[in-house]
Amino acid sequence: MRSAAAGAVGIAVLALTAPAARAAGENTSEAVGVICGTDRASGLAVGTAHARDCATALQVASAYTRSWNSGGEGATTIHAAGSVWNCREQPGPLNPYQECVETGGTGRWVTLMS
Repeated sequence: MRSAAAGAVGIAVLALTAPAARAAGENTSEAVGVICGTDRASGLAVGTAHARDCATALQVASAYTRSWNSGGEGATTIHAAGSVWNCREQPGPLNPYQECVETGGTGRWVTLMS
């Protein structure tokens, strides 16, 4: 019973692990972020570094999903929440996830993951 509980905790920690602020595509380190909710169009969980950025993260996720659904493949640039974001798929510890990084050098990022 303890090993099942420990396994569940480990999975929960992995699910909340998101990339640290970095340039899009740069796989350097990881930091725990927050889950802001679910993108309505894709059903994917939306995460970011800080709860204060959740409204922005949900806007970015929505814009990225619209781009993705219109045939955008690979890396793409979107305009959302008053900023420009570079978005692409990243390899994850269990599954790939989508990531958008603000181009203005603020270090803000948004993830979409299952």
